[in-house]
Amino acid sequence: MSDDDIPILRDVVARKPPQGPTLEQVDKLFDSVSAAAAALIEKLVAEALHEMEESLRIEITTRLNAELPELIQKALHEKPINEEQ
Repeated sequence: MSDDDIPILRDVVARKPPQGPTLEQVDKLFDSVSAAAAALIEKLVAEALHEMEESLRIEITTRLNAELPELIQKALHEKPINEEQ
């Protein structure tokens, strides 16, 4: 190994640090992430609404199945209002 292969401190210090992204690159990245996030939010909200609608439909159907027969039975056994007089 020769002395030329060994890095010298002044060479390391003289090197320029890597440049960060430009403002234009940051803006493009921000726009891209914002668009993807908006699309994901819209998809998740639509899915949640669909799940809530399905849950409500099941709950309503279950309650109707449980309560409607009793309501009909009660209505059939009660005297109509005009017959009581």
